[in-house]
Amino acid sequence: MRLIKYILLLCYGLHLATTGLRADGPDTLISKQALDAFLNDAEAKGFVGIVGISGPDGTIYGRGFGTTGNGAQVYSLETVNDIASITKQFTGAAILKLMEQGKLNLHDRLDRFFKILPEDKKAITLHHLLTHTADLPDTVGPDEEAIDRDTYLARVFGTPLITEPGTRHAYSNTGYSLLAAVIEVASGQPYETYLFDNLWQPAAMFTTGYYRPDWHGRSFPALSEPHNGLTSAKDLLDQTAGKTWHLFGNGGILSSANDMLKWHRALISGRILSAGSKDFLMKPHVPEDDSNIYHYGYGWSIVPNFHGHKLVWHNGGSYFSRAEFWRFPDSGIGIFIATHDRSVEPFFIADGIAAVLDGRPPRPVQP
Repeated sequence: MRLIKYILLLCYGLHLATTGLRADGPDTLISKQALDAFLNDAEAKGFVGIVGISGPDGTIYGRGFGTTGNGAQVYSLETVNDIASITKQFTGAAILKLMEQGKLNLHDRLDRFFKILPEDKKAITLHHLLTHTADLPDTVGPDEEAIDRDTYLARVFGTPLITEPGTRHAYSNTGYSLLAAVIEVASGQPYETYLFDNLWQPAAMFTTGYYRPDWHGRSFPALSEPHNGLTSAKDLLDQTAGKTWHLFGNGGILSSANDMLKWHRALISGRILSAGSKDFLMKPHVPEDDSNIYHYGYGWSIVPNFHGHKLVWHNGGSYFSRAEFWRFPDSGIGIFIATHDRSVEPFFIADGIAAVLDGRPPRPVQP
């Protein structure tokens, strides 16, 4: 893959690097105008939210569209979004960090961490949980139910497995909440505290978390029609008041686009994880289906050949948010998109941006 060339422009207070992601052919320099034209079309078709793009050295494009739903705030790179299932890649990174610290191994069984465990759960390994091959159910209750760790674990351990561990890939939020509990047992710290100390603080991410950040005065997207009386992800956290085990590890982390792009750059730089751990994180460990296109890493979905490039990505969806996080490790490009509105799915925005940066015509945005 050829080296990406950057032309830094100062436009509207933001730096844009014009890039080409082509694996072959002559270098293609994409102008800010081409990106704006695509996003203007998306906005005309109803897209509301934030778009942030980073190169390996800094944010190169950021633009908000519309308001966050409370009528007072416009979307910006500092808007705090529910990243939903994008949370899982933080959990995967934390497990690998604990491995680097000598506190666990990827093929450790659950009975190393939990003494009271039904026989059918004892053979489940951390690798099974990380790759969604433990055959646990997707959920064992609604996100808004307040539930502490011990009660949650008892419910999970009392739920029969679907088939034998390691038999197939079956997406499971429950498995990633079990990993959050493993992180607590192995580290001796609360899940969120371990992530802050070992992942977020080293990456200078101070607008990311559940309860640790000072959310006072921050802008949160809000629903016009409440879900079960809740209008934002922050409301859900307030309601569960720390008893948030239906979400811990698998979803519900709040973050800004700025922080997510900092995380992208921290992963590139090697400041957080060793090269070997990053390989584990982004390795296509298991196929997600029979297409042989999508594979699952450790908290990441992997497309080994996306128009000639390796794509490492995950999306997230909740009652309060839709988000996409796309990373091209070979080029250093990262794309983060979030919205609270369902008029246009952010997947189509991410796909179009990747096309523009690759010199390909983007597919028309479908409202």
